[in-house]
Order: sequence, then C-alpha cells, then structure tokens
Amino acid sequence: MSEPRQYGSVLVEILRANEGRDPKRVRVKLKRLAESAFSFFRGTSALFAREWDAFRPPEPGPAFLICGDLHLENFGAYRGDEDEFLFDINDFDEAAIAPCAIDPVRCATSIMLAAEQWRLTPLQANGMVLAYLDEYRAAITTPVRSRAIDAAAPRLSRGPIGEILGKAALGNQADLLDRHTERLKNGTRRIKRDGDKHPDVPHDRASEVAVAFEEYGKSRGLPDVYRPLDVTGRVVGIGSLGVERYLVLIAGGGSSETNRLLDVKAEPPSVWIGFGGRLPDPPPKSEAARVVAAQRTLQARPTTGLDVVTIGGVDFRLREMIPEENRSSLDRFQEKPAKLCKAIVTAGRLTGLAHLRGVDAAGSPETTQALAEWARGPALDSVLAASARFAERTRRAFKQFRAERKVPDALPESLRKPFR
Repeated sequence: MSEPRQYGSVLVEILRANEGRDPKRVRVKLKRLAESAFSFFRGTSALFAREWDAFRPPEPGPAFLICGDLHLENFGAYRGDEDEFLFDINDFDEAAIAPCAIDPVRCATSIMLAAEQWRLTPLQANGMVLAYLDEYRAAITTPVRSRAIDAAAPRLSRGPIGEILGKAALGNQADLLDRHTERLKNGTRRIKRDGDKHPDVPHDRASEVAVAFEEYGKSRGLPDVYRPLDVTGRVVGIGSLGVERYLVLIAGGGSSETNRLLDVKAEPPSVWIGFGGRLPDPPPKSEAARVVAAQRTLQARPTTGLDVVTIGGVDFRLREMIPEENRSSLDRFQEKPAKLCKAIVTAGRLTGLAHLRGVDAAGSPETTQALAEWARGPALDSVLAASARFAERTRRAFKQFRAERKVPDALPESLRKPFR
C-alpha cells in the first residue's frame, strides 16, 4: 500500500472530478455534499478510488466485475421484466473489473458513517459491519444450486425490506404516472415540471431526444410502444448530479393508462479506471454499454427496460424510471430501528450474490476458487479495519470541504450563485 496523500484542497479535488458537468447541478451537488459525512461519502466516489491504494486491506482479493460504488443507498426496489418488485443493488455507474474488496469496504464504510447519523455507538456500528461481512461470507462460501443465484433477490411482498420501504416501493405503473405526470385537456399526459427534479429541456434538445426514441422504437419493432410524448430533464441523487439526464414519457402502445416513464442517463467513465480497475475484455463500445452490461450481469433480475439508446451520436443508459422513494434511504431505515440490522444483513447477502455472478461471468475456475478462499480466510476480516480507516479519512475530508466551501471566492464564478 502507498502512503496516504495530503489534500491540498478537497474542494479543488471535487471540482476537478466534476469538470464538464452542468454548473447549476454541480452547485446543487456541493450543497448536498455539505449536509453530512454520509452524503459527502456517497457523492465522492472519485476520492475513494484515489485513496484506495493507501487505505485498502493488505489482501484486496481477486479482480472481476464489481459494482464499484456500493453504499447503503445504492440498494433499492425496482420492477423486473416479469412485473415483480425486487430489492437489489441498483446503481452500476462505476462498475469495472477490480479487486473484490472494493465493494464490501465501501459499503462497510457507509455503514459506519450512517451509524453516526443514526446516533449509534462505535460498538454498535462495528457490530453492524460484522453482521454485514458475516452474511457476505456466507453468501460466497455456501454452495448454491447451478444458476440459483440468478433468482436470489428479495421479493418486496414480504420481509423487513418491504416493510421499511413501504407501499411506495410496490406502487404500480398507474401510481407512478399519477405522481409524476398530469393529464391535459385532450386526455394525454405530460410530465409535471419541477425545476428541482424535472426541469424543462431546450426545445432543440428535447426534439433530438424524441427522434432518438422514435428510431429506437423502430429498431425494436415497437414504434407504438416507444413513441415519445414528452421529455424533461431529471435531477436526482448526489454522485451523478450534473451529468446529462432525461425523463422520457412514452406511449406504451395503448391508452394514457399504459404510458411509461423512462430514465435516460449519460455515463462518464468509471472512477476505477487508472486506480486499480480496468474495462472488461473485450472493451464495451461505450460507457453506457459498460453500465448496462454490468447491471445485466450483477443484478438478480435486470430492471425493466434496461438498454442503450443513442441520442445525437452518443450512447445513453436507458431503464424504467426508479422513484427516489424506492431507495433504501437512511431516514427510512432509522424510522424502523428494530429492522435495521436485518436490512444490513440483507445488504451483505446481496453483495455476496452479486460477486458470485461477477466471478461467474469471468468464466475462470481459478478466480472462483480465489474468491472463496479470500472470503473464508482472514483477508475478509481486514475489511473492518480498512473501512474504519476510510471512515476517519472521510470525516476529515468532509470537515475540510465544509471549511473551504465557506472561503470567499473559493468557487469558480459559474458556481458562486446562491443556493436555492
């Protein structure tokens, strides 16, 4: 491992990692990063990747396809192709071929930082991390029937996860449409405008997105289904704020009751390229293709509508809209403390199952054996110490970031406008 770097400026590091993004959204991101150490950690995966070599466990494990940005709020509910609601990892923007310890270390660090927000003691935080790691180890080392891992994600009709997320995560398509669209006088729908969530898109760009969906529908032999009805921007999350993103309302092939909302997102390169990770072989044709392939590999069942759509010559990741309330937010966990540990144990199992799929996709018996040996031995135990190091590093970087953000003229001119 290398020596920890000394930050000249955390703020400068963050601004550098967000170069080229929409300044208005970057301002929102900086505001959200300042809310808590957990929010800061969630939105600064690039800092984590740069520090990996200095703070990682001594044995980081075999490399195969991993999530790359695993934290408690990157688990959530989604609808699968069989119209069943599942709970699994649901964000793969940073997916890469990289050492397997990255995922459990990052998730364990998020547990430690979340525990502080829940006002738990360090002993309780360590206990939750150990419960997470024990379940991860069990998932890796317990024999499973061939392909059984493909279906191993909790169904939300039962269990503590469904109870924590509540009825919002089980809403049908009509509920989703009613929350995010409005009916016009002619009976058709349009997306509700909201400058903070669904802002308007310039007419020329909206037309370009609409044309792309018309072409996509024709290529799929489903022109009526993918006929675009409306396009807005989409502002959601923390880490990807400022990345080009749209919400598209499509016809769905029938009446206004069967319209569908699709999330369309540009995909920057994974933060792990150059910091211990690499692209799959052969390399995907685009970053969007990388993310889609990773999600299809690592999720138990893929999200409905998952694909790549090309807009103006650039590939975007396409999937059915997943509402924010379907994420396993810290506030919702805290409201149900009796089920908290069960939810974290579930996260450990889902991490292990995703890794089994990732190593299975590698098609290497040697890698499969190396993962099992790594999980059984003391190497996995060192994840706890590594996550403690990362948690402490995050606290210090967060404190420095908040101080630097208050310095007059610390931000470039495009980011100095007051936060709304």
